Amino acid sequence: MKKLIKFFIVISSIVFFSIANAALEETWTVGAGGGWAHFFDHKINDKYFIGGKDYYKDLDRNGYGLKAFGERNFKSWFSLGAGYNFIGGQRIGFKCYNCGVSDKFHVRVAELYGKFAYTYDDKGSDVFFKIGPTYNWLTLLEQTHSNWGGVVGIGTQYAFNKHWGIRAGYDYFYKAGNIPEQPYTNGNIRLDEGLLYVAVQYTFGEPSPKAPVTKKASSKVTQLHTLNADILFPFDSYTLSDEGKKAVSTVIQSANDLENPEFEVYGYTDRMGSDAYNMNLSQNRADVVSEEFANNGVKVKSSEGKGKNPSVTKDKCDYVKGRANVIKCLQPDRRVEVLVSGQKVTK
Repeated sequence: MKKLIKFFIVISSIVFFSIANAALEETWTVGAGGGWAHFFDHKINDKYFIGGKDYYKDLDRNGYGLKAFGERNFKSWFSLGAGYNFIGGQRIGFKCYNCGVSDKFHVRVAELYGKFAYTYDDKGSDVFFKIGPTYNWLTLLEQTHSNWGGVVGIGTQYAFNKHWGIRAGYDYFYKAGNIPEQPYTNGNIRLDEGLLYVAVQYTFGEPSPKAPVTKKASSKVTQLHTLNADILFPFDSYTLSDEGKKAVSTVIQSANDLENPEFEVYGYTDRMGSDAYNMNLSQNRADVVSEEFANNGVKVKSSEGKGKNPSVTKDKCDYVKGRANVIKCLQPDRRVEVLVSGQKVTK
């Protein structure tokens, strides 16, 4: 019995934590079937003595079961169900030398249960676990005894289409029968029933129509961020300053409202120095800024040094006197440009 309980706990855990969505929410399912039944007895003595004779237990544990059920499918993974089961063809008996007594009995079980399912197609096929309370009637020797009990069960159902299907399962009815103490028992008799069954089922009702999903419109957006190289780097250097790191972080934040943004980094110098020197310096500056983007988890599409062209100042500084003044005038040419492009989504 303990192994059986552990088995049901394992199965229920697998099913419950494997819940998935499927098609047949907000529908009803009804069905009927039958199969093989087997009872488990508790506290019936293997041997007892009465009237000067020894009697030995002689049980016919196997019988048949009939089942009918109805379920409300609130979700694809959860239903509430009610069922009625009739189990017969089983016998409790005792025999001795040239004597014996026995009587067939039957059990009726009304059940209410929750069913948890893992669905594997859009027609409603699933594997399931069920659990809930029962109320039981056992008739033996023309006497009927009633009591509360419980049911746990596992099974699978295959849907031929969204209406018709077949179900196979095993239900264990705890305390399906409870008989007061008899001369041949050690206290009250408790009978548990197991029912292995096959059933045909029909599902009706249609899920409520889903609200249409509103598609979001999107447009291509391009942002150009011009970063002052004199703030990003010391003069004639490509070591990124703390202010430069903050500037990169600001550019990243500005792209938060874009889907799948792409970043391109371009470095520029002023006209002072040779073309080869300026091209090398601008490339190093572009690469350092790109590395800072990578440090913030952003992949840069391209990183390129452009040298001194194109110039922002053009001929504005041609007549400026003094090196310090020329350097100051050419400041707008010393820059790093970050081009950000992506999709801007609007509802």
